[in-house]
Amino acid sequence: MFNEVTKSVRVLSAAAVERANSGHPGMPLGMAEVGTVLFKEYLNITPEKTDWINRDRFILSAGHGSMLLYSLLHLNGFNIAIEDIKHFRQLQSKTPGHPEYSIEEGIDTTTGPLGQGFANGIGMALAERHLREKLGNDIINHYVYGIVSDGDLMEGLSTESAELAGTWGLGKIIYLFDNNNISIDGFVNKVSVTNQKEKFESMGWQVLEIDAHNREEIISSVNEAQLNVEQPSIIIASSEIGRYAPTKANTSSVHGEPLGSKEMEGLLDNLGWSGDVFTHPQEVYDYFSEKRKESYNLLHEWSSSLEAKLKADKSFKSLWEDFTSDKLSFEDIEINEKKASRESGGSVLKQIANNNEFILGGSADLAASTKQLVGEEYFSKENTLGRNIEYGVREHAMASITNGIVLHSNLKAFGSTFLVFSDYMRPSIRLAALMGINSVFIFTHDSIFLGEDGPTHQPIEHLMSLRLIPNLDVIRPSNGDEINLAYRYAFTSKQKPTVIVLTRQSLDPVNTLISQDKFNEGAYIVSEGSDASIFASGSELSTAIKVAELIQDYSIQVVSVPILNKLTDIQKDKLSLLRGKGKVFTIEVGRSIGWESYIGEITESFSIEDFGLSAPIDDLEGHFQFDLNGIIENITRNLS
Repeated sequence: MFNEVTKSVRVLSAAAVERANSGHPGMPLGMAEVGTVLFKEYLNITPEKTDWINRDRFILSAGHGSMLLYSLLHLNGFNIAIEDIKHFRQLQSKTPGHPEYSIEEGIDTTTGPLGQGFANGIGMALAERHLREKLGNDIINHYVYGIVSDGDLMEGLSTESAELAGTWGLGKIIYLFDNNNISIDGFVNKVSVTNQKEKFESMGWQVLEIDAHNREEIISSVNEAQLNVEQPSIIIASSEIGRYAPTKANTSSVHGEPLGSKEMEGLLDNLGWSGDVFTHPQEVYDYFSEKRKESYNLLHEWSSSLEAKLKADKSFKSLWEDFTSDKLSFEDIEINEKKASRESGGSVLKQIANNNEFILGGSADLAASTKQLVGEEYFSKENTLGRNIEYGVREHAMASITNGIVLHSNLKAFGSTFLVFSDYMRPSIRLAALMGINSVFIFTHDSIFLGEDGPTHQPIEHLMSLRLIPNLDVIRPSNGDEINLAYRYAFTSKQKPTVIVLTRQSLDPVNTLISQDKFNEGAYIVSEGSDASIFASGSELSTAIKVAELIQDYSIQVVSVPILNKLTDIQKDKLSLLRGKGKVFTIEVGRSIGWESYIGEITESFSIEDFGLSAPIDDLEGHFQFDLNGIIENITRNLS
C-alpha cells in the first residue's frame, strides 16, 4: 500500500502544479517517500486539535515544494480539501505558492525564503527543551521534524543556527536533507564543494545517510535519530528530483516549472496511473487513519494527564495558568534620572521578566552594550531553564530563532542588537510581520550619536526602512514614561511583531505622564502652541521641547511620535489637532523621507540625509546642524 500512497502524493502534487501552470513539482516527486513515512509513522499531530501544544512540529523548510505538504495534509484529514488543491497558487487560496503559517491548517511556519524554516525549527526545539524542563516531560515532550534542501544549506542562516543547535544539544530536532544535487540553475556541485556530513558533524550534529526512496532506510534512520537525545540529527537523504518524470527527472527544468502536458502524461504512464488526477482511492486516505487515531488517543491521554496534574499539584496549576494566560503583569519603573534609553529599557525588561517567567531572549554578542537581559541564568545544554540566550555574532539566526520560539506556543521572546545590524535580521523581521506573530526586536545605538564608532555603526536609513514593513510597529521612545509603555505594548501585542529602538547616549528626563491608550495612538501633544508644531521621536523630543521653550517670540506646539507608523490609522481630525494651524517641523536623527506620508506637508525636516562620521557627540551635533542654536535659527527664519 505504501507504493500506492506515494503514487497518489506524486500525482496530486504534480497535477496541482500543472493545473496552476506554476510551481515546483521536482521536490514533491523526489521526496514523496520521505514525506509519507513521516506522516504515517512519526508525526503526532491531529486535525481534531491542530494547536495541541505537545504535537510534533513539521517544517517544510524547502517551501517551494509546498505541494508535498498540501498533499499530505489533505490525505491526513486537515483543513485542505481537494478543491483547495485544485486552487493551488490562486487568489485567496488555502494553498499558496509557498506554505503560509496557519495552525488551523496544520502549517507550523511560513517558509519559502531558504534557511528560515531551518532556523525556525531550532527556535521551536529550544522552546520545547525549555518548557519540558519547566513544565515537566509529561506535559511537553515532542519532536521537530523538517525537510530541508541544498538551497537551505547554502544560506548562511542555516549554518548560523545549526551551530547553535549543536552547541545547545537540541536532540529533538530531526531534519531530512533532500540531497538531489539540483538547483534552479543546474547542478549544485558546480557551486559547492562542501561535505555536508563533515560540516554538520563538526557542529555537533548526528549525521545519517540514506536512500530517500527506500522506506526501510527512512524508518531505520529516524528511529536512530530519536534515540540520540544529546544531539540534533540530520539525515542526508539522497533523492532523484522529479522522480518518474520521463525526460525531466534529475534536471533543473523540473525544479521550478510545470511538467507540461506531454511530460505529465509520461509521468502518469510511468506510475501506472489511470483516471482523474484529483480523485484518489479511499484506501490511500485510510492508510493514514491508524496514525491519526493513535495521535488522537495520545492527545486525549495527554489532556487527561494534564487535568490530573492540575488537580493534584497547586504549584504546577499556578505555573500553567501563568503560561496559558494572555495577561502579563507589569509595574511601571520610575525613570527620572539622565540616562540612556538602553539602560532604562533594560531595567524595564528585567522588571517585566521578574513578574512574567515565560519571557526569554538574548543578544547577538552585545548584551553588555544593549543591556537587554532577563535574570541571571543563561540557556545552555546544562541549564535549559536559563532565560538569557547567547547567540554569538549571529544576528540573522537570532531573529529567526526568536520567531521559532514565538511560533511554538505562549512563550514571549525577544532579540537585541545595534540598530544598524537590523540589516542582517530584516528577512526574519519581515516574515514575523507576514505571519502576524508577536516577536520583539530591541535595537540600541540608534543614531549618529553613538559617536566615535563612526558611520559603519551609525544607522541612517534604518528607522524609516523598518517602518515600511507592513504589520510591524516601530517604537522609538523618548523618556521613562514612553519606555515603560513601549515594553508593555510590545509584549502584549497581538498578531504583529514590534521593534523597540533605544539610544546609547543619555537623555534628558522628560515627564509626559501619558496613558497607554494615548501612547498606542502613535503620537500625542506634549505642550500646546498656536504658531507651529514640532514632531519628534526618541532622543529628539527633549531637543524639540528646549527649542519650543527658547523661541519666545512664537508659540510652538511639541508632539511626541513614539510610533510613527501608527499614524496611518489616525483619524483626520486627530491628525489636524496634532499638526495645529501653523507650520510643521520634524526632528529625527535619520532619513526624513516618509514623514510626509504619515503627517502631511512639512515645512522643514531636521534630519540626517547622508552617512555619519566618527567623532565625539558634541562635534557631530554641530557638524550635522543638530545643535540647539542651528535648529532655533532655522525654525525662526521659517516663521518670520
